Amino acid sequence: MSDHRTAQSAVTAFPGAVVRCLHPDGSPAEVLLEARIELSTPAGVLVPQYVPEDPRRQRVQPVELHPGGGLKAVSLQERVVIETPAGPMAAERVTFHPGGRLRRVFPLDGKISAYWSVENETALAVPQRMETPIGVVTARIISAHFFPSGALRSVTLWPGERVTIATPQGPASVSVGFSFHESGALRSFEPDAPFEAKTPVGVLLAFDTDPEGGMAADLNSLQFDEGGSVTALTTATDKVVVTCNAVAEAGPDAWPACCPDCARWAAATGRQARQPGRLALGPGFRDSLCGTTPTDLVPLRVGFTADAVSLDGHAFSRAGHGFSVLRGLMPVARITYSC
Repeated sequence: MSDHRTAQSAVTAFPGAVVRCLHPDGSPAEVLLEARIELSTPAGVLVPQYVPEDPRRQRVQPVELHPGGGLKAVSLQERVVIETPAGPMAAERVTFHPGGRLRRVFPLDGKISAYWSVENETALAVPQRMETPIGVVTARIISAHFFPSGALRSVTLWPGERVTIATPQGPASVSVGFSFHESGALRSFEPDAPFEAKTPVGVLLAFDTDPEGGMAADLNSLQFDEGGSVTALTTATDKVVVTCNAVAEAGPDAWPACCPDCARWAAATGRQARQPGRLALGPGFRDSLCGTTPTDLVPLRVGFTADAVSLDGHAFSRAGHGFSVLRGLMPVARITYSC
């Protein structure tokens, strides 16, 4: 198969190829293979998984196709080294964009079960050397993600892995992963420890006790625009104090009705302010579903635009409000789960 766009006819024509699922347009979506074949792909010649009796591997269809026939994903029979825009990389599973370019590379594709533990899988994870826009990074990873242009989009680190990277605000220790704008500018990273981030409202300690990165670190809790300015962060320790300018003219009895932003906040939350026109918004708590403590900390999520500051999704205009920071009010620890 020399043309990525002919993947459908080439895969389904092999002896032992069984179409297991169709797209709505009737074209094959998943193909099961019962014999060894070699596929010529943009990532090189790949041998899809054809031996199902492996308690470690995921039970997936070894070849997935985009509507119309282009390769979408290939689970490999054995781990091999492939060429990527970030350099040679080990792979057990690779995915492709609809246009044929490499999308994701997974060095390992194991399944945790009673027969295969996290420790077993971790023992197979080896550091990958990657050429990134911020320099060479060597780390154990879950996956590397590329834009259709070939530019590196994100790196998702192996659980427990830590690396130090260059950021617009200095070196940072990172867990979970980091990501880039297509231009190569750093888009986000997950701080491994509270990181002093300079923001439009002051310095905030950026740290998420329960980051959502998981399988894909495309957008992490500390985010930057292409110029290097902070656009969003999560803090588990600090509060942002919002002071409404309208109160000075309208009087405290007129608040929150005198300010559209404050009125929306009051209506949405049902909360009262101890001092009319002054809100101290920070992390909170919720009942723990399966954590090791009765309650879990809920970090404060903060966003910045040219016109407003967003606090847990509630926007306050920068023209109509003043902002300040109360630092280090909460203890910090990652949330751990017992289930």
